[in-house]
Amino acid sequence: MATPKPATLAIRIVCTGNVTEEALTQIETALETHAEAVDLRFARACLLEELGRLTRARGAYKGVLARDGTHFGALMNLGTMLYLENRRPEARILYRHATQYHPTEASAFVNLGNVLAEDDPAASRAAYERALELEPGHPTANFGLALLLEAQGDMGAAQAYRQRAFAEPIVRIAPFHGTGDPLRLLVLLAANGGNIVTTLLLDDKQVETASLVADSYRDGMTLPPHDLIFNAIGDAERADDTLAIAERIAANSSAPLLNRPAAVLQTRRDLVERLNAVPGVTAPHTELLARAHIDEGALSARGFVFPLLLRSPGYHMGEHFGLVATPGDLAPMLATLPGDDILAIAYLDARRADGTVRKYRALTIGGTLHPVHLAISRSWKIHYFSADMRGNDDNRAEEASYLSDMAGHLGPRATAALEGIAALLDLDYAGIDFGIGADGNVLVFEANPAMAVYLPDEDERFAYRRPAVTRIIDAVRHMFNARALRR
Repeated sequence: MATPKPATLAIRIVCTGNVTEEALTQIETALETHAEAVDLRFARACLLEELGRLTRARGAYKGVLARDGTHFGALMNLGTMLYLENRRPEARILYRHATQYHPTEASAFVNLGNVLAEDDPAASRAAYERALELEPGHPTANFGLALLLEAQGDMGAAQAYRQRAFAEPIVRIAPFHGTGDPLRLLVLLAANGGNIVTTLLLDDKQVETASLVADSYRDGMTLPPHDLIFNAIGDAERADDTLAIAERIAANSSAPLLNRPAAVLQTRRDLVERLNAVPGVTAPHTELLARAHIDEGALSARGFVFPLLLRSPGYHMGEHFGLVATPGDLAPMLATLPGDDILAIAYLDARRADGTVRKYRALTIGGTLHPVHLAISRSWKIHYFSADMRGNDDNRAEEASYLSDMAGHLGPRATAALEGIAALLDLDYAGIDFGIGADGNVLVFEANPAMAVYLPDEDERFAYRRPAVTRIIDAVRHMFNARALRR
């Protein structure tokens, strides 16, 4: 399995307060009379990012830095946004400024270590070590250095830093801002990422949230008071060991558990073929293979034909994932992929007669399906942000049809297939990315819990997307209340 990239450890400076449209409106109203208030501008930028308004958030952070070029939070958060978009040179500049202007902030050196890890491991190690000089117990610095040493094969030293990273339980309590008796939620997280993004799903006027990094759990420790456990560890490839710890945590509690870790483990990409047991479903032949054993003959012997897909496990957003059209493309593609083990995936042809491809996303929440989005493109690798949606009225109209009436839009056969997938997944919260084949079957691209939901941009052309997101948020909050021990 590929060593998780340090980007998963990127540190943001979080603003307190509820993540709601109302909170954003209040801040923007205050800025009308205090336009140059840097703290207000930073709070607005944080909120825009947490609401998923990423384009506006980038501009807002730049607005903060235009007024205060040394602002720690803006340097860190804008740098992290750019890093997660794989814009490492730009992120590196911002992180270097953060270490220059704030030389006693260990977290600035952690982020610098993250961004240097792939391109300059020696400088990355120096940055992590500087962070630990400033704060020897910094868990993320210790864990980042452990990952770096693991990638270099120094397993003994890596284990020592892992132990330091989790010497104490890592628990963060988000304050409750409501009145009366809150729902007390314990959220389990993995240190190396792949967690469900819960920003929009939790209302701090209704819920008091305790987040526990499961890697730091010790058997017998007293858990924070809670009425419900939500296992937010969503990537079985990245966090399989942590999911085993999550099982032990759940066993140490009498509270109900959402997203059983054992069920999450079954969502590894190399297990996707089990979904072929559902009528009307086509899931791709997928195998996790040692890099050294991947050649044309070995793939042919295992039933693969060209074109096919290769992917490094543990990555998302299309990173380290490519199409191999011919045998001659195999070696060049392999050379671009990190890790000793590589996923070989049969190519599912979702093209229509006009050459366009559709990738649908749906969530299963408490056993009920909810549409998230439809992305239409001419590329086999589709993400909503790069699809042909903004400038195409017909594509947006088609997505609006899907969001307003998923069952009617897809028809009974595809809807039944999706319901069968949801039942087989047996998860309280999970996503399904899929297409529709020429034979009417549901083509499964991915099915796992690690799928985020964001509010659409304020562009009025996408106003039709808002009701679907609101229904998802309401469904999750209803599920929490219905399942909580004290409710």
